[in-house]
Amino acid sequence: MVVGRDGCTTINSRSSGLSSKEDRARFHELRKRADVILVGGNTARHEPYAKTPVPLVVLTQGELPLSVAANTQARAVNLSLEEALTVLSGCILIEAGPSIISQGLRSKLIDEFHLTRADIESGENCLDLEELTSGYIEVGYEKVGSDIFQIYKPVNTLR
Repeated sequence: MVVGRDGCTTINSRSSGLSSKEDRARFHELRKRADVILVGGNTARHEPYAKTPVPLVVLTQGELPLSVAANTQARAVNLSLEEALTVLSGCILIEAGPSIISQGLRSKLIDEFHLTRADIESGENCLDLEELTSGYIEVGYEKVGSDIFQIYKPVNTLR
């Protein structure tokens, strides 16, 4: 997930305005390890998912958004995040928005959370980052240019 300095997660309804070249490179590295990408319906409607390198699962109560319908690897499922994670297998990359990510972190359904903090403010859909990462511990930190890259894991999984 990429966020601005103030916790914003989108600019003009998309995350791309927050993402630097280095953030995109790291994002694509994560995708290389994934067996499936999981997003919510809102993310599918606002972000570019017409083509993905691995199967795309969209959590939605309706059909696939038109912008995603051409993706032959995409399918819509009417499941909760927890249900979807139960039926999917392999390395699941959650590229969802703040609602699903927050739910996954609160429920400890996410075993590794990658956060990019961009040096940008005044976007939309702001989160309280301290609240978001409560119950998780930072296990990786790197500053590159004006971006801060962090990795978190649930506290109860560390020894």
